[in-house]
Amino acid sequence: MTTGTKIRTLREQKKISQEALAYAVGVSQVTIGNWEQGKSIKHEYIKKLADALEIPIDYLFEENQNNSVQAHPKIDFKNDGFEIIIKAPNHFFEDLHKKMDLLINKFDTPK
Repeated sequence: MTTGTKIRTLREQKKISQEALAYAVGVSQVTIGNWEQGKSIKHEYIKKLADALEIPIDYLFEENQNNSVQAHPKIDFKNDGFEIIIKAPNHFFEDLHKKMDLLINKFDTPK
C-alpha cells in the first residue's frame, strides 16, 4: 500500500475530510489531495500528519504492509490486568510529569 493510499484510508476511517486534515496539519486541502495521489511530503509536515492521523510516523513509510490498515489497540489486556495507551501531544505529558514530580517531592520529603 502506498503512503498516499494509507493517508486516504486512515483519513476516511476516521471520517475526517481533506479540509479538516489540512487544517490540523497546517497545509491546504489541495496539498492533502496531492499527498493522497502520491506526491512527496515535506519533512516538516510528516510528524504533524502522523499526529493528526494518530499513527506512528514509521507506519506511513513501511513498505511491507498488507492491504488493510490495522488499528492500533487503545487497550492491551495482559495476564496481570490491563494497560491503557493514551495518545496526546507531548506537552501534555511533559506538564503531567512536572506535576507528578512536584507531588512526589512534596510528599516524599521527610518532615
